Amino acid sequence: MTGLREALFWMLVLCLSYLVLVTSLYMLQLPLAFAEQRRRKREREARSGVPVRPGVSIVVAAYNEEATIVATLNACLEQLYPRFEVIVVNDGSTDRMMDVLRSRFELEPCMWHPPAVALETRLIRNVYRSKIDPRIIVVDKANGGKADALNCGANVAREPYVVGVDADTVLSDVALARGMEPFDDPDVVGLTSYLSITGSPRRARFLRGAKLVDRSLLISFQHLDYVRSFHNSRLAWSRLNYMLCTNGAFQIWRREVMIELGGFSSDFTCEDIEFTFRVHEHFRRVGLPYRVVCIPDEVGATEGPQRARSLIAQRARWQRVILETFWHYRYMLGRRRYGTVGLLGMPFYLFSEVLAPVFEQLAIAMLPLAVVAHRLSWHAALLVMGAIALSNGVLTTAALAIADQGDRSYRKRDLARLAALAPLELFWYRPILTWARIKGTWGWIRGDRGWDKFERNVTTAVPPASTETPQQSRVTAVISA
Repeated sequence: MTGLREALFWMLVLCLSYLVLVTSLYMLQLPLAFAEQRRRKREREARSGVPVRPGVSIVVAAYNEEATIVATLNACLEQLYPRFEVIVVNDGSTDRMMDVLRSRFELEPCMWHPPAVALETRLIRNVYRSKIDPRIIVVDKANGGKADALNCGANVAREPYVVGVDADTVLSDVALARGMEPFDDPDVVGLTSYLSITGSPRRARFLRGAKLVDRSLLISFQHLDYVRSFHNSRLAWSRLNYMLCTNGAFQIWRREVMIELGGFSSDFTCEDIEFTFRVHEHFRRVGLPYRVVCIPDEVGATEGPQRARSLIAQRARWQRVILETFWHYRYMLGRRRYGTVGLLGMPFYLFSEVLAPVFEQLAIAMLPLAVVAHRLSWHAALLVMGAIALSNGVLTTAALAIADQGDRSYRKRDLARLAALAPLELFWYRPILTWARIKGTWGWIRGDRGWDKFERNVTTAVPPASTETPQQSRVTAVISA
């Protein structure tokens, strides 16, 4: 029994040391994140006039999205950007999505010829253009997954920049304007930005001017998770040029880079993380200057699961792709050839993402066992839990401060509520994520590649779809004002 108690004690020390290390790494990122946010804000304020912007192709990969696709496309069409097209790729949907698109946008077949250098995709059945708004192109193709659909959209795209948008994402009207600003730097090849999490992104279209904060407890914790992930971590990663994960709901890439690297891969559970790693690996290996950046602007809203089961399925999928990608590019770890990616980014991913499920589960088990075995008092155990919750709350509150510093769009009561929820994340939300990570790790070991798409949330507070075109809606809004 003495040997068992000693083993429990040292296992607990190991777990707590891991938690202290990871928390310290996150704390060290905060000054970098604040500096990056201020730099982006200064650059925007220093711009004078309206610079000439290159054309952009928005690619919406959609599968069985009849309930969300119209709101998504309406938001795309309302972009305050001079030159863009919207390409909807119907990836073999089995619902009524194509009927909805035909009815709403009056589609008619159009001629399309593949480019000389094209990405390989599944069979394209037909290509349509809208008679209402010629900026809309709809591609009907055989099912091949999201990566295949995005590659298809890149083939059809006529503009030099490709924006990948999820079919449940409702963009802000300044999303393209904000997203394209960093491409004034010729070294920038890719970009992502922050999206808020809500139970109904379609409502975001009718609540412009104020940050949408869902009152659901589970959605609120996801909101905090996203805020911390982007405004603490990814801004810091961007500062040091090892931004390793673009957001699949909003990602911008130079089209020529996509073509050169062979497009998104269908061999991984998700496409966004792996392609970001591949871009870093390529440019570091050939020694060309480049940057993949994250900006602090909120560019829209995306749907978050409202049920714990759906959240677990989503985050287990994310954990699988993290492990798949890290294992595939493990040779970059610790190698000077890959600069900050190999020396900082990969070690950070190893400690904060790859090893997290193991140590989080051990910490959950070891703490009560150490108390039962009289190697730790209940008082000390509660102090440890309180310290972890407090440090997590500090990180989250700092991320909220960075987010609010940019546009001051949070209502004070929402900020107060989110800050109060932050320390409680450890006891209510974190166990769900821990289980999801364990499930995802086990799925990776088994070779699972399923998408596990969660069911769309049921919403009742969405105004009925207007029959006006986006241009008519804007004129109506001006007249009403």
